[in-house]
Amino acid sequence: MLARRGTLFRLAPPTAPSGVWTGRIVVGGFAASNVGAYPDAAVVLDGGSLYGTTSADNTPEGGCGSVYEATPPASPPGAWTGTAIHNFGGPDGCGSLAPLTVGPDGALYGTTYYGGSGGPICEYPYAVPAGCGVVFQLTPPPSSGGAWTETTIYNFTALNGDGAYPSAGLVMDQNGVLYGTTQAGGTAAGSPCEFYGIFGGGTVFSLTSPTTPGGNWTEAILHAFTGLNGEGSYPLTGLTLNSSGALFGTTSAGGTAGKGTIFAIEP
Repeated sequence: MLARRGTLFRLAPPTAPSGVWTGRIVVGGFAASNVGAYPDAAVVLDGGSLYGTTSADNTPEGGCGSVYEATPPASPPGAWTGTAIHNFGGPDGCGSLAPLTVGPDGALYGTTYYGGSGGPICEYPYAVPAGCGVVFQLTPPPSSGGAWTETTIYNFTALNGDGAYPSAGLVMDQNGVLYGTTQAGGTAAGSPCEFYGIFGGGTVFSLTSPTTPGGNWTEAILHAFTGLNGEGSYPLTGLTLNSSGALFGTTSAGGTAGKGTIFAIEP
């Protein structure tokens, strides 16, 4: 019997106070479909469709996962339709664990935990292929039913203070700048943090879009965690952006008690 590798479900509120919520599977048995397998992150809603990521697919080797779209039925409560709009191959990223971010133009932005062309030193033992992870963009087709276009907008390298292994999604400010975290890497001077040969306690980074179409995005490391002097290390989650541009997040380790921190980064 083919084992299930995740489901996408819906919970509808009760029709009367104190009533029971109603659950229904929207996309069931990811392994039995071409959508992908192991959806590890939440979905986002845009234009009536749900979009999400899977960390693997249905090949015998496990594959690199996908970005999928679930479209609602024409006549509720019919079946939703799940479709992979991009399948990762390794050089363009592998193993996304993060939710997507929808840009104002309908493009989708996300991260993969490993893969990509950067960082030959990144060889997480459970990850094939190697690579330190990527940030990607998926541009919607000009007409309904067409193919989405995937672009790798940044490859992490873990070199010269760069981060590695982004496990969280991104936030976008009103100027289109993306912000995110990496679990490892960053400036490692004096840091006791090491994650499978990558030194440093992780980073907070920004990515600024090119001034001309087709140009390169510009990465900046806004903070590198060291785990020293009560500072946190190993951020696994995404960021929250407030109206004044401050970023808030958490680290999974470090701090005065060694059990993680909540941090703020002011512009």
